[in-house]
Amino acid sequence: MTTATETDRHPIDAYAVQFDETTDYNIEPEDRPYVQRVLGAYLFDHNQRTHCCELAPSYYLIYLFTQVELTDAGLALDDDARGVLYDRYEMEPSDDRYVHCGEIDRYLETAGRANVFNYGDVAQHDLADEIADADERHNVEMESIREDLCGNYPF
Repeated sequence: MTTATETDRHPIDAYAVQFDETTDYNIEPEDRPYVQRVLGAYLFDHNQRTHCCELAPSYYLIYLFTQVELTDAGLALDDDARGVLYDRYEMEPSDDRYVHCGEIDRYLETAGRANVFNYGDVAQHDLADEIADADERHNVEMESIREDLCGNYPF
């Protein structure tokens, strides 16, 4: 089996971003006083662009996790009641998605450090050296970054 070299791999510029997705959620009326916002975290490779049947390129955003921020009233609830809120809104699965590069690039320029994390490349770790196919190696390396970020929240 041949091994991959620096010339047959796609350099990764991995970013984790967190968006306010509160308007995408159907928050129960009885929960509204307690839920301030719902944030979705995603991973993408700034070097990889996709054209989804249109001229404007998009980034492929890989879903990481959902985080609920509670209001002061929500934080004052007992542990069980807060747990119900977290379970109700954080445990709902979400999908990967495509977002236009221009929209994400503008977000990177304006978002605070609390909502953007530059993971960078993984080449120095040789995570998938044994994989010769550049596309497959890129997918394995991005999955490794996703697993790391899901276990080590950068936000």
